[in-house]
Amino acid sequence: MLLLTSNSGWLEDLMAMGVTLVCLAAANPGKDIFLEMSEVELELPSDRQIREVMEDEAKKAGLNLTNSQLAALQPLAGRNPMLARKVIRNEKHGLNKMPEHTQYVVIMPVIIAALFAFAVVRFVGMGTGNKGLYITGGVALVSAMALKQLGSVRGARKRLGG
Repeated sequence: MLLLTSNSGWLEDLMAMGVTLVCLAAANPGKDIFLEMSEVELELPSDRQIREVMEDEAKKAGLNLTNSQLAALQPLAGRNPMLARKVIRNEKHGLNKMPEHTQYVVIMPVIIAALFAFAVVRFVGMGTGNKGLYITGGVALVSAMALKQLGSVRGARKRLGG
């Protein structure tokens, strides 16, 4: 007799009756019925298999792609056959965009050095009893720290649709 309390309860009842179950999951959650099941990890398709999928899809789409064109498109698909088909369909419609790689210069060490310089000016002013230097160094230090915090806000960099 099946008790239909929940999906996992239903599957547990089926397993108790001797029914062979195949459950596909991207990651084993390690709870419920998955504790009672054998785990089989599927191998990722090789680059050659992905290239074959792309070649087949290109033939179906009526595209004549050279090996170099396929090699340029293959990183967009990774090791996913469904993405490989999608990449070829996008190529047919001219929608593939190669990823733009931008190199950035890291200026955080310069900012930290400037903060320390302002702190040194402040402490020199405090040590010598020069109130002008002490106040100038303190205001510069607080201003620089505020600018550093404002520069690390991520929301300003968001784009529409991204």
